[in-house]
Amino acid sequence: MLGKLADLAAIAGMPSEPTLRKLIASDPDFAGIVKRGKNGDAYEIEIETAVRYVLSIEERKRDAERARLAGLAQLGLDLGLSAGPTEPGLTLADRKALLEEEVLAIKLARQRGELVPKGSVEAAIGQVLVWHQQQQLSFSARLAKRADVSRQLQIEIDAMVAADLAEFARRIGALGDIEATEDGDGSTIARAAVVDPAL
Repeated sequence: MLGKLADLAAIAGMPSEPTLRKLIASDPDFAGIVKRGKNGDAYEIEIETAVRYVLSIEERKRDAERARLAGLAQLGLDLGLSAGPTEPGLTLADRKALLEEEVLAIKLARQRGELVPKGSVEAAIGQVLVWHQQQQLSFSARLAKRADVSRQLQIEIDAMVAADLAEFARRIGALGDIEATEDGDGSTIARAAVVDPAL
């Protein structure tokens, strides 16, 4: 059914006529527009198509807001700000404001270069550890070139180095299993915070 802009605005759930004008002006692909109004010439609109399009815009806005709130809720869990509404302390509005500030602080820190991507840190540390392992494993051979070292002593040095490297690897692995440590007052402090790149 063809109609005018006023007909579209008169349908329940549709924005006002001025708002619809702004939406149509800002969206060259606005569905249902048969003829755009200009210089006193009225719009011609396929009403059913335009209604579905406007409702889809609103649904996308709601989906984006839900996704944003879900992200904030997850960040709240990560930061320990997700206390229930019956618990004393922060209100829901306080927690939301703190989370918004935290997101802004993370974005600003990233722009200032104060945050380093986790992947690049892991890669750099991995390269250093590989280099260290290679140096340790070649220690006895390098020592033998500089000093008179018996073959038996080289074997003993290699065995000690291998044992040290295995223990080092075990301790590094154990650190990965520890997610948090307790402060003296009983509060939990995370050992490391990882920042979400979508923020």
